[in-house]
Parts: sequence; structure tokens; C-alpha cells
Amino acid sequence: MCGYRVCAILWIVIGIYVAIYTPFLFLFKNKLTMVRYIIKLGLYSKNNYSIDSYKGTISQSLPFTKGSPIYKAWISPIHLTFKCYLFNVTNPDEIMQGSNPNLDEVGPFAYDEIFEKQIINVDDERDEIVYTTKSTYSFNKHLSLNLSKSDKVTILNPAYIGTISMANIFLFKLFNHSFHSNLLFLCVIRNCEQNLAGLPPDFMEKYGDNIPKLFPNHSSIFLKANPNDILFNGVKVSCNLRKFPELNLVCKTLKNNQPPVLRKTDKEDSYLLSIFQRINDTFHGPFSVNRGLKNITRLGDITSYMGKRVQTVWNSESCNTVKGTDTVTWPPLIEPLPFISTFIHELCRTVEVDYVGDVSVQGLTGSRFVMKERVWFLNTSQCYCLKVNNVPKCLPQGLIDVSECQKMPVILSEPHFLHGDPQLLKYAGGLSPNEEAHSTYVIIEPYTGTPLSGEKKTQLNLYLERQPVELLSNVSDGYFPLMWCSNGNAPSLAVIGFTYQTIRLLNVLRYLSIVPLMIGIHLTFVALLYCSCTKRKIGPTFAESLLISSNSQSDNNTQRLLHA
Repeated sequence: MCGYRVCAILWIVIGIYVAIYTPFLFLFKNKLTMVRYIIKLGLYSKNNYSIDSYKGTISQSLPFTKGSPIYKAWISPIHLTFKCYLFNVTNPDEIMQGSNPNLDEVGPFAYDEIFEKQIINVDDERDEIVYTTKSTYSFNKHLSLNLSKSDKVTILNPAYIGTISMANIFLFKLFNHSFHSNLLFLCVIRNCEQNLAGLPPDFMEKYGDNIPKLFPNHSSIFLKANPNDILFNGVKVSCNLRKFPELNLVCKTLKNNQPPVLRKTDKEDSYLLSIFQRINDTFHGPFSVNRGLKNITRLGDITSYMGKRVQTVWNSESCNTVKGTDTVTWPPLIEPLPFISTFIHELCRTVEVDYVGDVSVQGLTGSRFVMKERVWFLNTSQCYCLKVNNVPKCLPQGLIDVSECQKMPVILSEPHFLHGDPQLLKYAGGLSPNEEAHSTYVIIEPYTGTPLSGEKKTQLNLYLERQPVELLSNVSDGYFPLMWCSNGNAPSLAVIGFTYQTIRLLNVLRYLSIVPLMIGIHLTFVALLYCSCTKRKIGPTFAESLLISSNSQSDNNTQRLLHA
């Protein structure tokens, strides 16, 4: 006979197996029917209550309703870190003579960003909130490369290239008769017959060679200045007509068609050139976002931008449709997804990031999604090609022309042309794309949709091409990197606290869901033990006694015959 503990464990194992998988029991059928259903009830509760119920409980607390923790976290200012790395040009003179650029990455230059939202309207019928955003930047010395105010870097002058591009666009429209009567450029120029005599190329040569005179102590297509001045503070640009009367045409162009990288100062005919000051402490939008009250899977989805649900930037309705999350709010990942979509308003397009695995962030498990090469495949991005003469003109893989979106001639890519055409790296030396360092990613806690970490990484490029202008007469054509920037954050303590509480609740519910199963196992053990003990104590039934007596009598008769 086995020991008490061994028998008990053995009976539990046998009882569970028999109770769950055997449709009928021969010996203990009546006594274990209840046990079988108790165990099945426990398993049903384990597989259904613990999954569906607690997911439903969480989902009810996530939509944007006033007073809810998730709404308070969404409407509160978000603290981000904005970092930029500039590509210092080490061979500017050689480039002017036709050499390819040689670049040296300098940085980071870090800024603390406070990202705020301002509610404009709440549309209950559409289940949407309409709001604008504002970002305020302040320099973070501790996270930045230690440079003095006298330290300078050399980059391709975006104001020069931008102004040349504006002139080219004007000439293209003028000589292709697509400007019709709306000659805005001509309307702001006096004596236009005299100024435009000899167009082209005489106009472009005169126009382009005068542009560097806007920049004191600069006489090339390159800009040498302090990184902070280039990024936010501003580099001085002066329309000094007394000293340079030939700037009349250029200055009138700037006054009436001011590029986004320029901003006026208090001094007349004086500007400051900076890449990002235009987005500092200014409102953007409006945006519309889904609250998730009617459909939790649409929580955080951007449904319109600048009042449009379908933009007019790209070549098809599908690419122009505003869709995807706002990069800050995500719905709970009720089911594992191979990819998720986000709308990036700087690109005026939706971008998909692919699931690559689970990681741990601050003690929480999150799903990591990364921007992959397929975003740039031609069959995916062809409708993001701008049209020239009604024909889509696609850039090399890895590039997107956002001139129409940003109202300035800029081409965006991933840092160091990551996932781009290999030919791009042959033009600009000093680049070294790296998946770990240069990929855009986000890590999301799946049950609550809380972003645990993430960085959006973008590179700014200009297209440098030979022009009938002295300064551009010998340059080599190519896509010229200016800088790349990352924008990301870690969640606030309030958001982390809410997420921890939610996960703790899930764990409690998981343990509670096992209770019915444990009760079923316990009752199985008790029932089997009871059956075993009862069978030992209870004697044979009347029928069994008769059978035993008959067998005994038969045995006695047999023995008598043998003795006889």
C-alpha cells in the first residue's frame, strides 16, 4: 500500500484527468459527476473570466472622459527631449568646385520640449475631440555637446537654396503658362519689365549671385554659425538696400513670400534665419482625435488635420486620408498586431511601424514596434510622390519630398539615409546608417496602450543641383544632408503609476480566476478519498453475498469430489 501523501497526489492527478477527459465513469460515475463539472467550471472561468472580464474592465477606464486618469494624462503637458545632430561640412571649397560633400556629425544639441494641447471643441456625435498643440523649447546644456558660443559649424545654407528654389518654381510656372493671371511674384515687383529682362538664364544668374549679400561675412552657398543660432536663436539676415541696391528684387521676394526658416525682427528689413524657431511657442493644427467611447480600438486615432479628413498633398485619396494615432496615445492592444499606424503631420502622411518583440521598461513589459524598410518601398510609397506636369516624380528609396506639406523645399529621410537607396551614401561621405541608433520606434504597454518609450527620428536634406548661377555653376547634383533630430520621452510618474495599478489589478484577477479551479481540484481529492475509504469499509451487497456463497459452495463440492 502507498503512503497517504503519495496516494493523495496520485488520486488528484487521476481524478483531474478522468473528470475532464472521460465522458462517463464506470465505477464512480454518480459520485464524481459533480466534481467533473466543478473542474470544468474552474477551467472555463480561468480561460474566459480572467481574460475577457479584466480586459473589459481596463477598456472601460481608457476612453477620454473628463475626470478619468487617462484623460488627465492626455490633456496634461508632456515633457519631451528634442535632440539634433548637425552635419558639419569639412570641404566647402571643394564642393563649390564639383567634389562630393564630406560630412562630420556634431552633437547632440538637446532641448527640453513642453508639448501642450488646447481643446477647441468636443464632438459627441463623432466621438472626437478637436484641439491644437503647442511646443515650447528650451536649451538643455547638460544633455548637449559642450560648445562655447564661439564654436561654429558649417552647413549648406537653407535660405540660399530655398530662395533659389522659389525663383525656379516661379520661372517654371511662368514659362509653362500655368500661372495664368495670378502673377503674385510680378505684382510685388516694380518695373518688372526691366527687372525680368533676359529671362532666363540672365535673371537667375543675377538673382542667385545677390543672395549671399543677405548674410554678413558670407560669400558662398554655405552658412557658418553657432549650432544654437542655426537651430533656434537665429542667424542675422539683412536686406541692406543702401549698401546693396541690387538686393531690391531679392528683398521684395522675401517680404512677400517669406520662407518658413526666416522670421522678421523689430528692425525694418532685418530677419533671423533658424530652422526650428517657427515651431517654437506656436500653435499647430487643429487636429481631431477619437475618444474611444464608442470603439475602444480607435482610441487616439487622428481623424482630421487642419480641418481636413482627406488632404490634397498626395496623388490618391488613400494616401491623403488622415489616419493613425497621434504618436502619444494608443489603444490597448487587445490582440497582438503585426504593425500599428501613426499619423505624422510633419510628413502629412501615415507611417506604419512593425512589431519586433517584447521588452522590459521600468519593470513593465511592452511591445516594441520599429519603422522598417518597407515604409519606403515603391509599391507602398508611390502615391507619396509629388507630380511634375501631372506625372508622379518619385525620389530614390528612403526620401520623401515634403515641399507641398511644409511649404518649403525640404526632403526628409531617416537619419544617415537608413533604409534608403545605397546610391545616396555614395554622394555624401561620412554617413553610417545604424538600425539601433537611427530607427524610429515606440514601446507600448499592451493592456493599457501606454507608451513606455519611443523616439521619432528624422533627417533634413536639401537637393543641391547645378544652376546658371556663379556659386552653383560647378557643384555636383545630389541630396545634401543638413541635420537629423530625434524627439522622444519616457512616460510621467502619473502615467507609470496608473499603468502599475492596472497591471497589479490584472495580476489579482488572474489569481482570483484560479480559485474555482483550485476548489474543483480540492473537491476531486475529497471525493476520490471518500470513495476510496467508503469502498474499504462497506461490505459486499446482497447480490455479491449470494455470488460469494455460491462460489464457496461450489468450491466445497469440488473438494469433496476430489477426496472421493
